[in-house]
Amino acid sequence: MKLVQLIRSRLHYKMIIIYSLLTLAPLIIVSATFYYNSKRILENNEDQSFKQTFSETSDKIDGVLKAFARQASDIGDNRLVYTLLRNAASPERYPLMPSEQSALEEGVEQMLQIELEDMQRSIGDFANSIHLYNKIGNHYSAGSNQDVQYYEAMNIMPFEKQGVPEWAFFVDHRRMICNMQLIDTVTGTHLGLLVIMLDTEKVKALFGTYPKSSFFITNANNVVMSTDDSEAIGQLLPMAKKSTTIMTERKSKGTDFKYISRIPISEASAGIRKLAVFSIVITLVSWIAVMVITHYVLRRITSPITTLSKLMRKVQKENYQLIENFGSHDEIALLCNSFNKMIMETRDLIQKVYKAELIQKEAQLTAIRTYFNPHFLHNTLEYISILAKSKEKIDLIPNLVKNLSSIFRFSIAPGEAFVSLEVEVKFAQIYLQIHQYRFEDRFEYHLDIPDHLKLVSVPKLILQPIIENAFIHGIDHIRHKGRIDIRAYESNFNLVIEVEDNGRLADGGMSGTKGMGSGLNSIESRIKLHYGDRFGLEKLQGAHGMIIRLQLPILMNDDEENSPGKEDDSR
Repeated sequence: MKLVQLIRSRLHYKMIIIYSLLTLAPLIIVSATFYYNSKRILENNEDQSFKQTFSETSDKIDGVLKAFARQASDIGDNRLVYTLLRNAASPERYPLMPSEQSALEEGVEQMLQIELEDMQRSIGDFANSIHLYNKIGNHYSAGSNQDVQYYEAMNIMPFEKQGVPEWAFFVDHRRMICNMQLIDTVTGTHLGLLVIMLDTEKVKALFGTYPKSSFFITNANNVVMSTDDSEAIGQLLPMAKKSTTIMTERKSKGTDFKYISRIPISEASAGIRKLAVFSIVITLVSWIAVMVITHYVLRRITSPITTLSKLMRKVQKENYQLIENFGSHDEIALLCNSFNKMIMETRDLIQKVYKAELIQKEAQLTAIRTYFNPHFLHNTLEYISILAKSKEKIDLIPNLVKNLSSIFRFSIAPGEAFVSLEVEVKFAQIYLQIHQYRFEDRFEYHLDIPDHLKLVSVPKLILQPIIENAFIHGIDHIRHKGRIDIRAYESNFNLVIEVEDNGRLADGGMSGTKGMGSGLNSIESRIKLHYGDRFGLEKLQGAHGMIIRLQLPILMNDDEENSPGKEDDSR
């Protein structure tokens, strides 16, 4: 609410908002048009790029699978393998000496190891192991020593063509299986199986550019053969939500496998989101730039008006200043020149009208101070006279006289009629100490003067008559312990000084200035003569006594005044 009121009260802010809103509408239209056109182009490019990437990935996987199938065919045609398996299938027809069989078995295992290393070198590090089984179940292998889990399933696995490698529709210990039946070319009998196992953890490198859990190799029944989530391998591929997923599927060219891509729409539309953010940022930056430029342009127009408004408010407080450096020659310059002319004429009028009145007030103030000094001296000497009658207290008189000398020198010293609040409080404290000697432990005082108010200028000797009044009309008439509190604070940008005692209550408990006596009346007169009728003295009823409240303007006193310590040093 305060912000709205501030904007409504400032021409500069209103003009900035109007100009920025007029600029914002075209910026939004241009940015929106750019966004929708770019979005359409980007979506088309992303769709083509996505399809091309999916096609390239599928072809790459097909190429790897075909390469392993060719390698399996080459191994099945190997003479050592063929000889060893025919002997196991028909030892009577293809006899071998034990030494020949042992050497042949050793040669076959060495050959399998060589073939595995050749696969890893020429195709890629995908093959986990190679396994060769003869008809009677003898097993020869190279690579991983991990057991084959589904040997029986490999035996009964249907083949479209005999002697041609085919990929199994199941996995073995999360390994993809390239299975090949070995057939005797002469008799057509089944000689054994050649199995190449692919590690699915390494196969996923073929589609590693895809986001996590977004690319799958499955069989015809959607059982996962390979993906980057090892827990999903061998499981049925779950259904995907079409509303949140872009799904693409392709049949492998050389196997019964399928390649499935499921890209979340959020991933696919990342580029579009970046484009939207870019459009928003460009719009905001342009808008802010317009606001900044508008601010600096309008400030040259509104700054003289703002300055003129501030100076008008100062005029209301009788502070007349000219406006300077308005730096233009237009209608605003004419207005500023008219204001300056009015201020100069007002100053001349004030000097002519109030000069005689100020001289008269100064004469009245001089008369008041002439009356005040002997009155203060008489009352203080009366207190010393009382103390001199007591033998126990007569030793206190030198200190009292010293304090009195400091106060009297301060009161009659020539110079300005104003001192800082700090100096005035110091001399009031000396006066309170004089009374503390008199009352001993039956009197105490407390000062509460904030540091930031100590340099405020106040009329000289303004607190002593109030303290004197508190003793004469209050503390002198009570039997309990007396107390005087002097405090200062700021209220409504004015200085407030309160002197509170715990003596008798004010008459009738009413506030005002009636019945204050000549001392307080003189203070009232001094304040009004110095500062005008807005300031003065007020008599209030406190909780335990009477409060005298002074209200003065806050005028800082930068000149260093004499303090009690300096008075004593100069003696």
